[in-house]
Amino acid sequence: MTLRRLGLSLLVLAAAAAPAGAGERAAAPGANVESVVGFATRLSPELAASILDADAAAHRVGAAGVQPDPTFTLQAWDVNSKGVGQPWIGQRWIGLEQTVRLWGKTDLEKGVAAAEADAARHGSHAVELDLVARVKTVYAQYNAAHRAVELAISLRQRLEEVAELLRLRYGASSVNQQEVIKAELEAANAAADVVRREGEEKSAVARLNALIGRQAQAPLAAPKGFPALKARLTLASVQEMARSYNPQLAATHARVRSATGTKELTDLNYYPDVTVGATYVQRPVGQDSGQFLIGFKVPLQYEAKDAEQRVASASLGAAEARNDALRIRLDGEVAEAWFRLEAIRKALKIFEHRQLPPARLSVETAQKGFDAGAADLATLLETERRLRAVELELLALRVEEQSRFADLERLAGGSL
Repeated sequence: MTLRRLGLSLLVLAAAAAPAGAGERAAAPGANVESVVGFATRLSPELAASILDADAAAHRVGAAGVQPDPTFTLQAWDVNSKGVGQPWIGQRWIGLEQTVRLWGKTDLEKGVAAAEADAARHGSHAVELDLVARVKTVYAQYNAAHRAVELAISLRQRLEEVAELLRLRYGASSVNQQEVIKAELEAANAAADVVRREGEEKSAVARLNALIGRQAQAPLAAPKGFPALKARLTLASVQEMARSYNPQLAATHARVRSATGTKELTDLNYYPDVTVGATYVQRPVGQDSGQFLIGFKVPLQYEAKDAEQRVASASLGAAEARNDALRIRLDGEVAEAWFRLEAIRKALKIFEHRQLPPARLSVETAQKGFDAGAADLATLLETERRLRAVELELLALRVEEQSRFADLERLAGGSL
């Protein structure tokens, strides 16, 4: 799975370096969050680097826990200025020596390497989850910016219609020049706001493209709205999921296993490795013979080995402490994100059911009254501002909801 993801990342990275063509424009992401996330997981150089690191750590497992290479020896006796013997009548010793690591040291080394590979793999998964959470947050900002442009254009059109109506009424009714000027100023402000909102949308496009590994000016499809989120979440269920699937916590578990294996290896340093060998002796005169050897290093440097044990013990304690600290912090971060999400959703309901309908009704009533000459310009403009403020606040709350939900998914280790 890792190699397949890596291959896809490298292939698409190479393709991303080429100029965007008509085919890419036709298949531009952005219509929904899934399309953007898909591009991010394929194009992100940061994610590709983490996958390579995990792949390198996985390959180190194959190099760990192996016995040393054997040593081949060739000895020639009776060597003089003319060569070996007179000529080549001296003894020749042909031997092979092998150091054997006993006491389970090789299995421990392989276990340590496997634990480090697991930590790297979980670290790569954490990078991916963090990338996806950031992409979802920025996509929500892009979605809100696109919607804000639509709202700004709608407001500009309404105010331009009001200004045009006042210009037609000027001189033929009680409309004075100050009202016409005020309406024209409001329409101009609305037009300027459209330009500013369009700039914010382009900025969001550039930010999103950079995050998913595309050129800043690469086209994005128009978003189709905020993605639907799971409505019912319990704090206990999300915390339990985080304890089981959070990749950072899993990586600290793996580092505890690695530190435990390293500590056990240092305990075995007092047990020496054994060297065995055999030599075949060729004699110029008489019968050939052989000899065998066995040897081991005498572990006299106890101070160094004691120091290694103390280092390994301290490292194991530190790994366990980090694991406990991360578990406690993870529970707190999940609770914080969950309570903020709940508060945002309650605020959204208030704005959607208690502020947005009255604000829209107020604008409709003021517009009808203004068209009939029963309401003044100030009342109409005030209702428009109030509706505009509610709509923008709703967009901000939507972005915050999407961001907090993405944080919960990142902490939980996957989709909720």
